[in-house]
Amino acid sequence: MTTEVKKVRKRPAPKRPVKKVVKKEKSKGLSSLQAYNLYRIVLISLLVVAVGISGGWKIPFLEEDTHPKKIIVTQPHLESIFKEAKYFTVDEQKKYTVYNQFKDIIGYAISTHDYASHVRGFAGEVPVLIGFDNDSTIKGMEMLQHNESGEYIEFILDDRLLDKWNGLTFDRALYHEVDGITSATETSEAIIKTIHVTLSEITGKELVHQEYSWSLILQWVLTSITIIFGLLVCFYKPMKNYRTPMLIMVTIVMGFVYQKMISVSFLHGWIVHGISLESNLVSIVLLVLSVVLPLTTKKQFYCHYMCPFGAAQELVGKVSPLKKKNMNWMKLRSIPLQTIATIILISCILIGKYPELSYVEPFPSFSFRIVSWWMIGFGLLFIGLSFFYSKPWCKICPTGFLLDNCKKKTARDNKKYNVL
Repeated sequence: MTTEVKKVRKRPAPKRPVKKVVKKEKSKGLSSLQAYNLYRIVLISLLVVAVGISGGWKIPFLEEDTHPKKIIVTQPHLESIFKEAKYFTVDEQKKYTVYNQFKDIIGYAISTHDYASHVRGFAGEVPVLIGFDNDSTIKGMEMLQHNESGEYIEFILDDRLLDKWNGLTFDRALYHEVDGITSATETSEAIIKTIHVTLSEITGKELVHQEYSWSLILQWVLTSITIIFGLLVCFYKPMKNYRTPMLIMVTIVMGFVYQKMISVSFLHGWIVHGISLESNLVSIVLLVLSVVLPLTTKKQFYCHYMCPFGAAQELVGKVSPLKKKNMNWMKLRSIPLQTIATIILISCILIGKYPELSYVEPFPSFSFRIVSWWMIGFGLLFIGLSFFYSKPWCKICPTGFLLDNCKKKTARDNKKYNVL
């Protein structure tokens, strides 16, 4: 017998209704995200201008009379050079004549501010009072008002930098080669250049430009290699596994060798007093990368790759066997303490009442030969906390807060950030 197999016809799947694609009209004007990014850029620009004005920028339409900064020479300044000084007078050429108690002339003095005010150190001008006798032989020098860190100036004075020209006539002193002081290179070299420029103006002789020292050239080479290494690890995927060697290199080179970190103190000094291109080329390159890369690639290049203190914290965290604790407690009503502390600090800067900014952050602790023990302890405190927390200082760092606000926000960030 044969059995017939009935063919079962498959029912065709029901056709799904085709949704009509409605083209969205392009919204006129800026989106909320674009407006937010524009708002942040304008806010940062206004902050820079506000800090500049509070620090002494002269705006013609805001101030009718613009008075140049005055560097005052006092009796104690002259007494530090001429022990018998009791009186002094100033002529039209800004030359100080010094008298003893019997009103006999015992010497003369000039301020470099009147000849080389354009020369900049780390935090602006570094004026010096130069004392000399009738034969234009230098008898001594004394620092005048400045904005440099007190500990750095004290370190330079202890090294007797200002005594290197004593006993020399102006002509010989002009061509006398003096090396800068390691660990205070920028400030000491600014003092040397200020003195040489002043002597050149007084004698009318051309200033001979000194060649760069081998130590400075080596510093530039090492920092350049470190920056290139960091860029490769940041953007070239095969180099991601070399992050630990990069962190070690950043800690050693950018921390202990270069010793110039992007900080609130650096940014404030740059805005208010200007910056020396010659001695801060690496810092300027880092600053440009720190602003441009977050805006274009969303990569926090400086904080995550080039900050030596952040690198040191991350290295300690890698060797720590302890499980890292969270730091959610560092908030006040859901507002991070970093935000609150930075806003308070900026407000203090704008009203002109603030502490020495180099002490606000632990970055100077890398200059252990110069800074005080409590400053070294400040840095070691957060290095020690890195055994228990992941990069604790980065949760407080005001510089990190400012650089983070340069980071471009995208639609993916809408869940994390309330955009307008």
